[in-house]
Amino acid sequence: MSTPPTDPRSADLTRKKLTMTIVCGALILGAILLLVLPIKLPLPLRLGFAFIDLVAASAVWLTGRQQFGGK
Repeated sequence: MSTPPTDPRSADLTRKKLTMTIVCGALILGAILLLVLPIKLPLPLRLGFAFIDLVAASAVWLTGRQQFGGK
């Protein structure tokens, strides 16, 4: 029996999905850490940075959803 041919594009898509998931997770984790950890930044600045991280994470998530068809 021969093994079925594998599509080289599927491995590339899987790697891209994993990378986008890791980036999105890191941005969300960074936002949470900015809010929780006692960093010497004024509160409005910390809130602003956390908000920017969450907006970037949502942009990465939406880009991945559009590029990969929500699968």
